[in-house]
Amino acid sequence: MSAEVYISEVKKLIENVEKTQMEKIHQVADLAADAFINNNLVYVFGTGHSTIMAIEVFARAGGLFHMQAIFDEGMAISAGARRQGAFERLPGYVGCIIPDYDIGPGDVVIVASNSGRNPAPVQMALEAKKLGAVVVALTSLQHSTSVPSNDPSGKKLHEIADIVLDNGCPAGDAVVELPDLPVKVGPSSTVLGALILDSIVAQTAKNLLDRGVIPPVAMSGNLPEGKEYNKQFLNLRERFSKKLRHR
Repeated sequence: MSAEVYISEVKKLIENVEKTQMEKIHQVADLAADAFINNNLVYVFGTGHSTIMAIEVFARAGGLFHMQAIFDEGMAISAGARRQGAFERLPGYVGCIIPDYDIGPGDVVIVASNSGRNPAPVQMALEAKKLGAVVVALTSLQHSTSVPSNDPSGKKLHEIADIVLDNGCPAGDAVVELPDLPVKVGPSSTVLGALILDSIVAQTAKNLLDRGVIPPVAMSGNLPEGKEYNKQFLNLRERFSKKLRHR
């Protein structure tokens, strides 16, 4: 019955997000709509498995064209788990990534990290704020407040961000207890993080429509009409030419 327990626990976490985070989800969606209208981007950065959060909203069906993932091979699990973990904990490494992206005033930078304690997410948030962007943390406050910072500043992600989206996930991420197993199984932060981000995407599209603006929502290229529908957004490559990467 472990599969059923996992689904039940995730449902509880989803209900908690709905009860506690909707005001902030709407706040970020307002900022994301402002960004599009003002020729700015919404950047998403994560390390390790939190890289999935950047992938989730980037160049995908049902997503928004002005959401830009911040990618770095050293921060991805594909680099190797030990290597990625070392880069995530290496102070100053983020300074090699930021110059590749044109982050500035009017942009929104969402930094995803369940613990929010390591140098990479902390320093990304600090540097993005210096550049004038609004910084949003996607994190677990339960986890982050239970552990010390690993960053030389002594700060954690939620202490830096302008807006904190709390996924409500437990310290350690996993949610299912099994007899005779000393560690929980079944991580939860990917499901909750994707839920929060895609809620922001949906609300941003509605906000733009309410302002009389066609939201730049991508239709699946695997639908017969997808390629033709998406042609209307080709001009965005010119509009955001200095800011878009990986397109």
